[in-house]
Amino acid sequence: MTTRALIVGDRRKTGVREGVERALPFLRSRLSVVGIDLDERLDLSRAKADLVLVFGGDGSFLYVANRLQENAIPVLGVNFGRLGWLAEIQPEGLEEGIEAYVAGRFTVSERARLRCVHRFGRRVRDEGLALNDVVVGRRALGRMVELDVRIDGRGAITVAGDGLIVSTASGSTAHALAAGGPLVTPGMSAVVLVPICPHALGNRPLVLPLASRIEMVLHRDHRGEAAVVIDGREPRDLEPGEIVEVTDAHAPLRVVSVTGRSYFDLLREKLGWKARPEYRAPDPASGPDAPPRPPARSPRRPTRRPPGRPAGPA
Repeated sequence: MTTRALIVGDRRKTGVREGVERALPFLRSRLSVVGIDLDERLDLSRAKADLVLVFGGDGSFLYVANRLQENAIPVLGVNFGRLGWLAEIQPEGLEEGIEAYVAGRFTVSERARLRCVHRFGRRVRDEGLALNDVVVGRRALGRMVELDVRIDGRGAITVAGDGLIVSTASGSTAHALAAGGPLVTPGMSAVVLVPICPHALGNRPLVLPLASRIEMVLHRDHRGEAAVVIDGREPRDLEPGEIVEVTDAHAPLRVVSVTGRSYFDLLREKLGWKARPEYRAPDPASGPDAPPRPPARSPRRPTRRPPGRPAGPA
């Protein structure tokens, strides 16, 4: 049965429209292309397909993940951005990647997402899904925000600084990493709390079970401007006393990989990790196939003659 594919992208991003046009003849020869959406016209939460091909960068990938909501269509990214962490196929490798997919040489991993709800008491002001992270922080340069953090209903920490990142395992290589958080392999059921420029040096990143319920409460006497940002989308203003609640969404995103690269391959390639130090190149003559060297001989000391004795035999 031919795979039904939906092509999604942002035509405003450099190269996306041209890339889709170039790829279409090949894609139509290998897949059943059921729709093309470069203008956000389709309701992806109701779309029916076997695969979503995202043309764009990691930001486009995150935006499509949000548009899908709880729709479980697997997603494969074609990178027209800079890093290409989530959008793993490079444009020049598209045909090879699709051939691998059609031949069944691919894997599908489930990436946990977070549900973010911010409310006053029981009145919900807004909510959304996050594949990478939820950030509560300041909007004005040079001002601090103060947050009381409750975990599973109990008071845990107070953060005074630029804000707090609540990250999934997938998002641990994004904003959380830049703020000093740990790397967490994507398959772990974990969530990471990373303070941003905390005023108290004792505030450190904290790893929690994914099932944790995290509430961040903006101090009622807070005077600066604060906002909540979900996966880098438009900030939503917060008022003193407002609560931002983050929980497991129980709606993982299904991410397709066709390159065969492991998580640690990505770390080495994208983040500049090295498998070993760059040692000096070995001497070819000292390799395992080199002929054995003769044992080293001590230099011969010259014979000392008594003064006045001629050289040669007596």
